[in-house]
Amino acid sequence: MNKFFKKWIFEILEEMDEVFTVHEIVSSIVEKKGTSMYIGNAQEVGSLLSSLPKLVERLGDGKYRRINI
Repeated sequence: MNKFFKKWIFEILEEMDEVFTVHEIVSSIVEKKGTSMYIGNAQEVGSLLSSLPKLVERLGDGKYRRINI
């Protein structure tokens, strides 16, 4: 995963409410940034979110919820 895509994921996470999917994150990035060679896929998003247990909570099958601290 490149640093641009990772930065964009964190930007979109700030905007997410309630329950969201990794596909919604990828779609939001494409809407905001357009198509780019730096945009990864949903599997990369899921991998990153799984490594952030203090930021998001996994609900199953690619669904996550942001934890408000």
